[in-house]
Amino acid sequence: MRFITFGEIMMRLSTESSSTFKTANQFNINIGGSEMNVSMSLAASGVDVAMMTALPDNGFGQRTVSLLKSNDIETKHINLTGRRMGTYFLEQGFNVRSSSVIYDRKYSSFEQSTRADYDFETAFADYDWFHFSGITPALNSELQDVLLDALKAAKARGMKISADLNFRGNLWSFEEARNTMTEFVKYCDVIFGYEPLELIEDGKDIKDGLERNPDIDTLKPVLAKIHKEYGVSHIAFTQRTVVHSNKNIIKGLISTKDGIHETDAYEVDILDRIGTGDAYTAGVIYGLMDNQLSYEETLSNALGNMLYKHTISGDFLTEDIASMGSVLDATREVKR
Repeated sequence: MRFITFGEIMMRLSTESSSTFKTANQFNINIGGSEMNVSMSLAASGVDVAMMTALPDNGFGQRTVSLLKSNDIETKHINLTGRRMGTYFLEQGFNVRSSSVIYDRKYSSFEQSTRADYDFETAFADYDWFHFSGITPALNSELQDVLLDALKAAKARGMKISADLNFRGNLWSFEEARNTMTEFVKYCDVIFGYEPLELIEDGKDIKDGLERNPDIDTLKPVLAKIHKEYGVSHIAFTQRTVVHSNKNIIKGLISTKDGIHETDAYEVDILDRIGTGDAYTAGVIYGLMDNQLSYEETLSNALGNMLYKHTISGDFLTEDIASMGSVLDATREVKR
């Protein structure tokens, strides 16, 4: 299958793990973004991938296009316009000190995009799978309209549609996110996560009050209701237990209308946590594209891809997803 995505590519300026925003004298530069990170992983695994976005027509924009091209991602649907690239600053956490992010993306080329800037019907003609994230509609109402155009065009073509519901509290409120993403998920076949998403019963959202990592018996009726009300075929997510900033315990799950599939829990030491969820997303998408893979194989590759990304600096991973299940063999299993 052929994959196309729409979202902002950003410049990341990050401290060394030994520095904070208050003490840093220099920052390391990386390029990434949720949709780009997924694209890079899929392209490295042999999938035909294209990106739609807007970048400034300057050295930073040109550097980013060159990076995408060198990783076999189609760039002809990228608009080079405007003067600035969205930026975020990352303070790398260590042990008891958490990581933190400061966004500087207002008035970026992508944030200023309008409906007139994109021809989704033409772009989608050569692709089978459209992916987006909850970050794009969080930027402004105009981009919500742009994204809605994309979803309508993808649906009309019968494309597979997936969404990472990832919520960014620095961009909008949880209530805004829940109201907005609820409308977009109605177009989706596959979703990553189950919040922020409206699921009302007797005047109350049945997900309110859930623990961070609910047990399967608690989740089953919630996920079943999402499958029924929204018509999504797959709900993929992870459960992460934070030991401290550099050590987590993670397991992967996929829910279908027939039941829930899950991995064992694995412990991982963390060099760079950014983009790890995107590595999992790419792994699941890759598995669902290949009708020969079981859910167990899909989850094994996806979680392996995610765990491996924790050991790589930068936003994205460029390893072959098909071989990433072997990572779990070398990872100490948590016995519970």
